[in-house]
Amino acid sequence: MDNEILANSASRRNFLKTLAAASAGVALGGAAFPLAAHAATDDPPTIIAVALVAEYLAVTFQTNALANASAIGLLPAEITTIQGVVAAEAIHVDYLQAYGAVAPYQGPFAFPDGTFTSRAGYANTAVILETAFVTAYMAATREFAADARADLAQLTFQIGAVEAEHRALSRAIGNFLPYADVAFETNLIPNVATAATVLTNLGFLSPTTGNSYAYTAANQQEAMSYIHLLTQTTP
Repeated sequence: MDNEILANSASRRNFLKTLAAASAGVALGGAAFPLAAHAATDDPPTIIAVALVAEYLAVTFQTNALANASAIGLLPAEITTIQGVVAAEAIHVDYLQAYGAVAPYQGPFAFPDGTFTSRAGYANTAVILETAFVTAYMAATREFAADARADLAQLTFQIGAVEAEHRALSRAIGNFLPYADVAFETNLIPNVATAATVLTNLGFLSPTTGNSYAYTAANQQEAMSYIHLLTQTTP
């Protein structure tokens, strides 16, 4: 991916077109696990199952970023920030599982070239992921509200708001000015089934030799070890 993909408003528009193309089913990666097929019904159990896949992806991404902090060029304050971010993602895993979520896919995951070897690579991937997560949680909240599931709508609203914070922090690490660049969060997809298609077609579920990152219990345990950095850990 272009290292400057999100550096200005024009490139942001290009990125949103990429995300929209992915939601339309334009394949951007190799053969992937067909997560979208599991989201076709968009009933509450399926929605939280897809959300859990996204959180596994997030924990895997951020723990690998921390493991490669030196290669990425992260500063001490940025490392602490990412530790807080990944702790939040791990808590999201726990709460989704508490609601009965069972992920149809647990990895391995793949990431664009340069993700763990440069600041721009990390920041670009982080913003792409967080943008996808925000729009997915917005769709989930709408669907839960329509189903009169206020408990789940509150959960996905609160998680989505935190993912939006993570997106701004990722822009700050990438020095994408301004760090917060939207008056309204991106609303690209009609339902969670489409969010599953986005993750699939952006290539994050297409592991290949040399680009295969597993979600593990050790990832989750490491992420939870940073929970002391957070001030609110319950919905």
